[in-house]
Amino acid sequence: MLLFRICRCPWFLISFLVPCYCSLKPGFSKLQRGHRLDRKLIQTFTEVSFLDCVTECMVTPRCKSVNYFKGANYCEINYENKTTAETRYVDNAGWVYSEKEHWPKELAGSCSNSTCEINQTCKHKRYSEDKFFKCVLSDCGIPDIKGINLSSIKREDAIGLHRRIHASCFEGYNQSGSGPLICQSNGEWKYDIVCEGEYANLIC
Repeated sequence: MLLFRICRCPWFLISFLVPCYCSLKPGFSKLQRGHRLDRKLIQTFTEVSFLDCVTECMVTPRCKSVNYFKGANYCEINYENKTTAETRYVDNAGWVYSEKEHWPKELAGSCSNSTCEINQTCKHKRYSEDKFFKCVLSDCGIPDIKGINLSSIKREDAIGLHRRIHASCFEGYNQSGSGPLICQSNGEWKYDIVCEGEYANLIC
């Protein structure tokens, strides 16, 4: 396995090429196999390795955990973890669940010292005279719209750019409009649904 081969390399070679991968042992020891966090997605990625998936979480301030399906090299990064969203932590064969705090921040490379905002992700820059990273918009945030009930979101819904989530109005609100909330490239939600409290229709 490449991981173990790297760990046998001289320390000066490891520090020159990549962060010491031997320090990843605590992260691997805390993997939760056969589990994932459901319906708390920021973004998904295809054809990536598990460590690439974890790294994507490390460079995204909002990310707290990842789901990974090895059979398809499929990655999901989440804005919650099993502590903050306990009821969304489910059994699911073939998946692996891991939390951001279990991995060394050095895995993020130069992005470990980034100043990116909560709705941004850090991207490495190959050549730069000042910084070795840049911050780019990553998501629209968790919708904070009056009367919106997010418990009706679907499995594939996500808050990342160009993604969408399905929502409805809480009981006691009158709904007008329909359709999903769409995360636009400017980081703002686009939607037609409006939830108005019943009291708003009363004439004093």
